[in-house]
Amino acid sequence: MKQVSVRHKSGESQFLDIFGVDVLSPVPARTMYYANRIIFSVLVLCIVHAGMAASVHGEGLSPDTQGVFGRYSDRVGKIRVVEVKSGAKSGIGSGFFVSAEGHILTNYHVVSTLIHHPERYRAEFIDSNGDVYKLSVAGVDVVNDLAITLSATRPSHYFRLAPAHVSQGARLYSLGYPHDIGISIVEGTYNGFLKNAFNKKIHFTGSINPGMSGGPAITASGTVVGINVATAGNQVSFLVPVKKAFTLFKATSAAGSAKPGTFLDDVRSQLLSHQDAYMPDDLVRSGKTMELGKYELPGRLAPFFNCWADSADRKKYPYQVVTHQCSTNDVIYISGTHKSGSIKFQHRLITTDKLNRFRFHALYSEFFRKTFGFLYSTEEEVTRYRCKTDTVEHGGIPFKTLFCARSYRKLPGLYDVVFKAAVLGQADRGLETTLVLSGV
Repeated sequence: MKQVSVRHKSGESQFLDIFGVDVLSPVPARTMYYANRIIFSVLVLCIVHAGMAASVHGEGLSPDTQGVFGRYSDRVGKIRVVEVKSGAKSGIGSGFFVSAEGHILTNYHVVSTLIHHPERYRAEFIDSNGDVYKLSVAGVDVVNDLAITLSATRPSHYFRLAPAHVSQGARLYSLGYPHDIGISIVEGTYNGFLKNAFNKKIHFTGSINPGMSGGPAITASGTVVGINVATAGNQVSFLVPVKKAFTLFKATSAAGSAKPGTFLDDVRSQLLSHQDAYMPDDLVRSGKTMELGKYELPGRLAPFFNCWADSADRKKYPYQVVTHQCSTNDVIYISGTHKSGSIKFQHRLITTDKLNRFRFHALYSEFFRKTFGFLYSTEEEVTRYRCKTDTVEHGGIPFKTLFCARSYRKLPGLYDVVFKAAVLGQADRGLETTLVLSGV
């Protein structure tokens, strides 16, 4: 069993034996290491209080959009994913030339079906003249949603990738194929990096629409600043910084052509490396704490967490609930039915001055059974959760705990984890904490 030393405010150091090896032995040590590191920190806090750079600064006023379109649109094409047996279109996106050898940059999510089911899907690139070329995947960056593909064509013009420095307010032009209705150009404004995100994204004020994913966002002089990746609607759109694409292209070019069927290994290794960065050893220790009742609990652990709180209407119910939630803003797209790379936790304080101890116990138990931070996926992607409940005690304070884990079928060694802990033994109040980790 895993033993963890925790210290009560009395100063006495004790040990908790929480999870049995018999139930959790299929979960590898690495996963347990990341899960336990946060889980036990939560319990302790509950108990304590019971390359090159293309500089484009100072670009002038917005030039004629038609001129920008005329100069650069031939470097952008449509990517069409086709189901092999039927020959039917399965999905579309955009891509653009980044080398004279026919390398085309796009989003990982545009070609993700080729990564997961290379025997069922193929991809085509349709250039500005309508010519169709077969595409193969040459490299992926699942964390930043990028992919390098390779075609047989040799373009006359292409975009040169390099890190770009742009001032907020600069005019950008996004190119792509929205809704498969033909190539479009969208004017917008560069508004810097998202403030509360671990994986850097550019806030682009412009209307990026489905089908434009993987297209370039450029300055008037043709400098690539970002790659279209997502939209929140109402001209709130997001770009992957070109620096990430530059890094991927260099790595792909150095490695040469990859063999089909190897990219799930790359996805797995990238996700494992990513968790080392966004779940450092001191994540809980270095973060902010918050008070809920008489308890001190983890609050905003890092700048890339968003936190909010709410309470139930005391007049409407015979009890009061105060809820505090925090989550990361980043989600990693693995497939159309599988997202990963997030941390969520919730603290919930339930109190009453109207319910007797038996009715409160029934209410508290019902709250414990409720799901928080549901992680959607399919049985093709993940196994079913395996869970263990237990009752543990430390410093005279009893806890009911629940630990659940499910594994990724295609990405061995990666798991989703759900942990709950509820303080027991009080007739009119209770504290419940839930932690949800994906891709650990």
